[in-house]
Amino acid sequence: MTDAGRTPSREKRSLTPVWAALLLLLALLPVPLGANRPWSWSLMGLWIAILLAGWAVAIAIGRRSLVWRPAFIVPAVIGGLLLAWILLSIVAGFGTPHPLWQLASEQLGRPLPGRIVLSVDASLVALMRLLSYASIFWLVLQYARDRRRAELLLGWISWTGLALALYGLINLFAGNSHLLWYDRWTEQGDLTSTFVNRNHYATFGGLGLICAAALGVAAFRAAWRYSDRSQKLLSRTLECLSGRPIAYFLAALVMAMAVLQTHSRMGAAATALGVTAMLVLMSVSGMVRRYYALAAVLLAAGYFLLRVSGEVTLERMGETSDISRLPLFDIVVEQIASAPYTGSGYGSFSQAFMMFRDMRLPGASVFLEAHNTYLELAAEIGIPAAAQLVFAVLWCVGLCLVGIFRRRRDVIYPIVAVAASVLVGLHALVDFSLQIPAVAALYAAILGLGVAQSWSTEQDG
Repeated sequence: MTDAGRTPSREKRSLTPVWAALLLLLALLPVPLGANRPWSWSLMGLWIAILLAGWAVAIAIGRRSLVWRPAFIVPAVIGGLLLAWILLSIVAGFGTPHPLWQLASEQLGRPLPGRIVLSVDASLVALMRLLSYASIFWLVLQYARDRRRAELLLGWISWTGLALALYGLINLFAGNSHLLWYDRWTEQGDLTSTFVNRNHYATFGGLGLICAAALGVAAFRAAWRYSDRSQKLLSRTLECLSGRPIAYFLAALVMAMAVLQTHSRMGAAATALGVTAMLVLMSVSGMVRRYYALAAVLLAAGYFLLRVSGEVTLERMGETSDISRLPLFDIVVEQIASAPYTGSGYGSFSQAFMMFRDMRLPGASVFLEAHNTYLELAAEIGIPAAAQLVFAVLWCVGLCLVGIFRRRRDVIYPIVAVAASVLVGLHALVDFSLQIPAVAALYAAILGLGVAQSWSTEQDG
């Protein structure tokens, strides 16, 4: 078995061109409105394709060796089957065509080649984006096997997240009249940073918060281990907090304030549950033990956050949603039932949804997404394919969980990946943050990092 732990010395450089370009991409993606525009996600796809080519060349000329484990076969096979299914659904004459093709033929007075998908262009764009996220996962898996790169990535995400949180807070307190270089057209009283929607930034900010908090705990733990045990508890705690730990905790504090200022109820709740999952895993894995003083500091910081930034968010917890999600979900379920095995085509939810919408959703609001990633996947590619995609992600999360209890060191990375999965998995129940390129790319990178560090170097051979 080959991996980055058994490579030539020239491979040990922390910043190779491909790795540096990947880090730069992750930092730039949030800036143009979360990369949720055709030009930005197209540029993302091109950038990733170039990075993949660079990685392949490095493999071919022997400058890198492949990171691979037998456990990767399951998600790889599922990925291949999904790719084949999405491509076949685009092919004219394959399977049972969507009835809208027959209706269009009758209206135009000429036969049209029937397809499962409603929109070939939308399916190809959605597939390009999915392949980009999978490629980011793969590249991080290949490069972050080296622990120095793994720590660099986690720190990079933390400081990038801090910069975006500071921009959002400053912009909000300055009046929130602009969104980057645009006049703000929505969500005037909510923090969105460089994103359009508060929920999307809440997910992104929550991911950065988890990374920074995890690094803070790890740095505190390292300092505590080598500190003077004869000191009093308070002085020892303050000494161990100085330096890197307090820097990471302050970054996490700023990002927590930003998430609360989004006033996103589910965003704040999912972030809180993600952080809770992280702390529970740190405790049961033995990473943190009896740091009562640190726990008191964290609880005090949490109380301070709620008092300073959480009032509006807490008030909104008792309000009804501004989006009628339950009627929306009912209609989407009916949409799924109309084609449970094939769906209407990847990326074509909005076109198909118009055929099912009724007076349960009155008004002129346009629904381009189902506000539930799982239901939308089932509506687009069918229940079997959607279940496979979710299972492939859960398989990778499971690898991280196994790594948490098998590794003796560096468990912080799989712990962060699992906590991030809790956050995005819960938020995906009521929103579509994972369908925003910057959020999906960041999560793919974190999951790839967790999987890359989910087994010990002693298992390489």
